[in-house]
Amino acid sequence: MRSTSGYYYSFSSTIFSWSSKKQEVIAQSTAEAKHVAVVAAVNQALWIRKLMTNLQMEQKESTQILVDNQTTISIARNPVFHGKTKHFKLKLYFLLDVQREGEIKLVYCKTENQNIDILTKTLSKAKYKFFKQMFGVCSSRVNEEC
Repeated sequence: MRSTSGYYYSFSSTIFSWSSKKQEVIAQSTAEAKHVAVVAAVNQALWIRKLMTNLQMEQKESTQILVDNQTTISIARNPVFHGKTKHFKLKLYFLLDVQREGEIKLVYCKTENQNIDILTKTLSKAKYKFFKQMFGVCSSRVNEEC
């Protein structure tokens, strides 16, 4: 089975970029699947940073990427320490480099607070409704307040 990667970017309270799609590779572990998802999110963040710089809106501080897996964060910070990550190849070192350069900062976020799950997982009705309200999404069929 292939995992689903998802991310979104917001400015203030407005979401302006998002993605949810099946990963192109079949991960051999949960850590690898999370790592692939983080790399996709980081690539988009770097593109957005470059675009903002071209628009004379350079971002001085690191872009924070919220990750709900502490193993993924520790692997990205110290790839030599983990023997089970040999098959991750170059993507492992890419994350290490962008963190060292200060462009990206991986930050732990508890799974229950990871609102990107609305794009990547089957959720309970209550959790779906909660995330939907948080994103300000409302139905066009029902006269519903956002």
